Amino acid sequence: MIRTYLAGDEAGINALFGAVFSKKRSLTEWQWKFETLGSHLPIIIVAEEDDQIVGHAACLLFEGSNVDGSPILIGERVDIMVHPDYQGRGIYQKIVKALIEDSERQNVAYLYGFPAEKAKNIFIKMAHATDLGNINRYVSMNLPSLRKKRTHQLMKTLSETDLIKMSNVKGTSAIHVNRSLAFLTSRYMKHPTIDYYVYQSDSAYIIYRLDYLKSVIPVYTIVDILADDELSIVKSFKKSLGTGIVSTWGIPNTPLEAALVKTGFKVHSSPMPFVVKTLTAHDYGQEFNNWRILQGDVDSF
Repeated sequence: MIRTYLAGDEAGINALFGAVFSKKRSLTEWQWKFETLGSHLPIIIVAEEDDQIVGHAACLLFEGSNVDGSPILIGERVDIMVHPDYQGRGIYQKIVKALIEDSERQNVAYLYGFPAEKAKNIFIKMAHATDLGNINRYVSMNLPSLRKKRTHQLMKTLSETDLIKMSNVKGTSAIHVNRSLAFLTSRYMKHPTIDYYVYQSDSAYIIYRLDYLKSVIPVYTIVDILADDELSIVKSFKKSLGTGIVSTWGIPNTPLEAALVKTGFKVHSSPMPFVVKTLTAHDYGQEFNNWRILQGDVDSF
């Protein structure tokens, strides 16, 4: 049976997640992702057989902007999965079809996602979606600066005034998710397992996470950049750091890539396909460099 999500399904969905991806996800993580992230209730489709959830396809819905600045609803496809024991029965096709139909009913402009290779090929064939290309991972070695280091703030400690200032930053004419106060709060401040930091000025900010390679070398992973002058904020950010590795994701042949290259970043790899299904009469979404992905999508999902 193919149906939409019902309260209480989360336990079965998490059990399916574990069976497919071989890792556990807590109820808290599920609630953060599906109950707090979107600007609308998510679309969640499940397949139920033998009194258990054996298939799942979901879409997180965000208020966004098109290339021309017009408001749109953007859907990010997440967690499309079928239990290994039930694969080959057409369940994938049925849940994807239901997901697209529900998205169309809710006037979603674009569905996008970062599927694994096998899932990508099935989704493209099934949904007539487009593989726009691969997301690049950019990496730069950072050396100590003699300048006085600027204090970076833990996002969980930011005041509402700080967040409002961040939400007012405008810096892109590409297709993007709006960084509203609610979005910044739910996406970064309320993440159940990751601490995020922010480096900001009056008209720009960078959000990043901090990890350690071999428990020694700092790795600064940028998950969001928003600025009128991306070159200046990236350059300033790097100078504010000590020795370490700086990493981020981005789309080739965009102003952001140009800013990254000019500040010492190089393409490390391009492992992540970016697949889009256009649901409305918009042609913008079929051009790769018309998009401004949220680096945090890759970081989290």
